Amino acid sequence: MRHALLFIALLLTLASPAEAIETLAFEVIEDQGDIQIRRYAPHLLATVTVDCDFDAAGSQAFRPLFNFISGANAGEEKIAMTAPVLQQASAPQSSGQADGWAISFVMPDRHSVQSLPAPRSADIRISQQPGGLMAAVTYRGGWSRAKYLENEQRLLNGLQSYTLAACGTPRWARYDPPFMPWFLRKNEILIPLCNAND
Repeated sequence: MRHALLFIALLLTLASPAEAIETLAFEVIEDQGDIQIRRYAPHLLATVTVDCDFDAAGSQAFRPLFNFISGANAGEEKIAMTAPVLQQASAPQSSGQADGWAISFVMPDRHSVQSLPAPRSADIRISQQPGGLMAAVTYRGGWSRAKYLENEQRLLNGLQSYTLAACGTPRWARYDPPFMPWFLRKNEILIPLCNAND
């Protein structure tokens, strides 16, 4: 609960109602009802990896990421909040479960690796992502693992009719803060794609 309240404070502090929160840029290549094929632009991520279950991961990773964008960095610079917040398995086991989860804030597009101030926390890793093709499915609703898995499977099933195949770890993208009513929350599953013949 305390982490959720801090998240609310973060959004109220960093984004006024007149300002739209910057979102991760992409171009829609193909739109087939439930599924979109998108080309994402290169982008920077600030990531914290935690060893806990799916539902607790976002809360556990929140504080160091919050501190980083609030000024706990080499330049003592406030970094704007963006959307979505990304979550993906960091170490899959043979059982299909995960040892840990990587939670990432997308850095504002104006920053490069060179211009982004270094985090003070050793828990935060900054990475340059190359962009590329991803399949996406969007859904509204709560943040349960069951809901996530239901929509991940919906996306994987839908991809069977494409010549492109899933070739990377699925990412869970959350666009809304905890105070958003659960039935209005926008969520997405994103899966990297490659040619099925590769």
